[in-house]
Amino acid sequence: MEITTLIENKEGVCGLQNEFGLSFLIKDEDKTFIFDTGKTGEFVKNADKLNINLKDVKDMVLSHSHFDHTGGVKTFTEKCNNHYTLHVNKTFFEEKHRITEVIHEFLGNNFDEKYLLNHGVKIHYLENNEYKISKNITLHTNFKPVNNFETPTRYYFRKIYDNYILDNMEDEIAAAMETEKGLLIICGCSHIGIANIVENIRQRTGKKIYGIAGGLHLTKASDERMEAVLNYFKETGIEFFAVSHCTGDKFIEKLKTITDNFIYNSTGNKIIID
Repeated sequence: MEITTLIENKEGVCGLQNEFGLSFLIKDEDKTFIFDTGKTGEFVKNADKLNINLKDVKDMVLSHSHFDHTGGVKTFTEKCNNHYTLHVNKTFFEEKHRITEVIHEFLGNNFDEKYLLNHGVKIHYLENNEYKISKNITLHTNFKPVNNFETPTRYYFRKIYDNYILDNMEDEIAAAMETEKGLLIICGCSHIGIANIVENIRQRTGKKIYGIAGGLHLTKASDERMEAVLNYFKETGIEFFAVSHCTGDKFIEKLKTITDNFIYNSTGNKIIID
C-alpha cells in the first residue's frame, strides 16, 4: 500500500508545484483513489511529473468541501478523467462560509452536483458512518465530539436555504488503512478535532491506532489544546505521524518531542505501508 502526496503547502520533490491545499493518491491492493485535490489543478501536473497515470483512477474521495481540498476537481474531470465515482458525505454540497465581525467569505466548491453529473461522474453519498472503499481501507464520517478540549471553530458556517448554521464539520471524511501494526488514519483537515476523529474510529473499530497522516488543523490552536492533543496521542499509543498542510509548525515541533517516527509529508513524498 502507498500514499503519495500529490500537492501540499510546502515544496518537496524538486520541480513539483506546491500550494495551500492537500491531495493524496492512495494505493491499496485492489484499488487506487484520489483523496482531495488541492486548491487548483496543479496536482494533476505533479502526478504527471511523478510518472503517475491518473487516467486509470476510478475513485475520488473529498474529505470536505473547502476550496483548498476540492479546487482541483474540475481540472481532473475535464483534462484527465471523468469516468470515476466521487465519494462524499451527504451534506457535501451545502454551501460553506467563513463569517466573522469583519469578513464574510465563501469557502466552498467551484462546482456543483449538476456539473459533475453532466460530465458523467458518478456520485456516492456516504449515508452511514463507515464505508469500505477497498480491501484494507474504510472511510469514516459523521464524527461526534467526544472530548472537552476540541471545540468547533466559531466562524465556519453552512448555508441551508437562506439560513447560516454553525458548522462543526462532523461530516468530514477520514480514511482508516489496515496495517500490520494497526490503523493508519488519513485526514484532510481534521476540523472537528484530530483527537475526536481518532477516538471515534477507535471506538467504532476497537482497533489500535498505529499512525496519522494528513492535516491536523492546529495552526491557530491554543497551547492548552496542543498539549491536550499531545497527551491524547501518548495515552493512545500512536507511533507514527506523517503530517502536513494545516497542522502548524508550532505543533509539529511539539509532536517531534513525543516520537522519533515522524515525517513532514511534503509535496511528492511517498509512504509505503506493509
